[in-house]
Amino acid sequence: MVLYTIPVTYSIWLVGLFSKYGSLKYHIAQSWVNPWLWAARAKTTFTKAVEYKNNESYVVISNHLSNIDSLILFKLLKIKWAFMAKKEVYKLPVFRTAAKAFNFIKVDRDNPNDRESINEQARSLFKNGWSLMVYPQGTRVDKNEFKEFKSGAFHIAQQNNVRILPVVIAGTGDIWPKGRKFMTSGKAFIKTLEPIDMSKYTKENIEDLVKETHKKMKSVYDDMTIKLKS
Repeated sequence: MVLYTIPVTYSIWLVGLFSKYGSLKYHIAQSWVNPWLWAARAKTTFTKAVEYKNNESYVVISNHLSNIDSLILFKLLKIKWAFMAKKEVYKLPVFRTAAKAFNFIKVDRDNPNDRESINEQARSLFKNGWSLMVYPQGTRVDKNEFKEFKSGAFHIAQQNNVRILPVVIAGTGDIWPKGRKFMTSGKAFIKTLEPIDMSKYTKENIEDLVKETHKKMKSVYDDMTIKLKS
């Protein structure tokens, strides 16, 4: 499957030369996700608090437990999205090609104008019908924790007036936990919450939303974790 990644990456790159924001590269990536999920033998239960529009641009936020999170969410949500990627990723040939081909937003923490650059790249995504996927916890977190959120994703959504789609995921920390090289079979629950309208929020009160959203998502996560144990 690792070898399969290389031709898929360059196929997406080739398609991107002719259509940077087209849907074909998204469908090619879906074909890459399927073998990984088959290998994981993960039994997923996907629920939605309310229906959301697949063709709407969002800032999608999720808690983060495992490397497999992105694959599962990409498969189930059916949303065209891009991630943020640190500039160091662009030093690796295959990853650099994949990041550019899939419209990843380049993050350079050493650049004092980085926030402006990120917002400009995000605006281009939203304008072309794509979404931005962010893990506001900043890293993979132990399954027994629910780390506080950083506010960056919320500011991007507020500045571009796009809704936030919160997603809660549980169980993947057992399927492929941080530090383990291989996946094992297991159960995972994924739930989308009601999208958040950003029109009533400003830079001044965004931190209140960050805390409120974290509290709500943690409550859902705790409930899902209990169900996994039953």
